[in-house]
Amino acid sequence: MSYHEENGQVVLTISRDDYDALLIWLGIAAGYLVQRDEDAFRRTCALLNRLNEGNPHYIPYELEREEP
Repeated sequence: MSYHEENGQVVLTISRDDYDALLIWLGIAAGYLVQRDEDAFRRTCALLNRLNEGNPHYIPYELEREEP
């Protein structure tokens, strides 16, 4: 596993197993938050979507827009 910063971005290099575990734990967090903290749930789903931009095997979370 490695970490470095480049052009204002954090670049993480992790194993496939660690990446799969990260997605599972974030999914568990999202499932826990769905009924407890809607804002945190939405932010967690948005993070999962950003982490998987460009991943052809990922189906993004589609969240309904919040009503004013």
